[in-house]
Amino acid sequence: MKIPKQVKRYCPSCKAHTVHKVILEKTKPKPTTRKGALKWGVRHYAEISSGYGGSPRPIIHEKAKVTKKANLKYECTVCKKAHFKQRPKRVKKVEIK
Repeated sequence: MKIPKQVKRYCPSCKAHTVHKVILEKTKPKPTTRKGALKWGVRHYAEISSGYGGSPRPIIHEKAKVTKKANLKYECTVCKKAHFKQRPKRVKKVEIK
């Protein structure tokens, strides 16, 4: 996906359409759960699936996603405030030209 270096967008702080500089931000990992919460879930699932009989839940056969969401940051050239796109799209490759 090719994106221009500068885009005219609405700035919420200026409350006007101004030129914005496009910056590609790295996506941050999801926060982990509190300590011990995941351990209990793993222990609970092992307890349920032990013994005779099939698995209580369906086995997941899906593969991992091959694309990432492009986290685009738009910086206003007038007030220098930055804001992100509300719903980023999934893309394999992002190129800012």
